[in-house]
Amino acid sequence: MDEIKDLQKGITEILVAIGKIETEIKQLSSMSGKLEQTDKLANEALQSTKAAHKRIDELSKRLDELEKKIEEDKKQNKDDKKWMIGTAIGAVALILNLIKGGVGH
Repeated sequence: MDEIKDLQKGITEILVAIGKIETEIKQLSSMSGKLEQTDKLANEALQSTKAAHKRIDELSKRLDELEKKIEEDKKQNKDDKKWMIGTAIGAVALILNLIKGGVGH
């Protein structure tokens, strides 16, 4: 009789262990689905980051081009100002010369 009770106790312990294993397998299956979702989200985030980085690189390139154009325009404006100042000084000198007695005198 003790053997039967021991056997029943052993079977009960085995059934409890099987129940625990079954519960853990269900949890692992659930976690597997969540892991797949997380992997998908991570890949989407990576693609989005790559696209954003590409746009930033393009904007940076355009910004560099604009800075170069601005510097060229500044240089051109300085040259234009020098030409205008030189012309104005020449015109003033010519007018003063005419006032003082003309070119032929």
